[in-house]
Amino acid sequence: MNTFFGYFIWGLILAAPLWWLWWRLRVGSLLSRSRSLLRRRSVQLPPQLEGLVILGKRQGGGGRKA
Repeated sequence: MNTFFGYFIWGLILAAPLWWLWWRLRVGSLLSRSRSLLRRRSVQLPPQLEGLVILGKRQGGGGRKA
């Protein structure tokens, strides 16, 4: 049991400054932003559909209205 408390205390001593650095440097927001930038890809449409889609907007009013 004494060994457990020793490791627990050392874990807290090491985790607190690391958490503070993580929070201070805003690493979480940087990681999420970089992940979203990497996922963003342009969509390649087949030649038949390129005339139907202009800047990502649907043409026509065939959808449901609220």
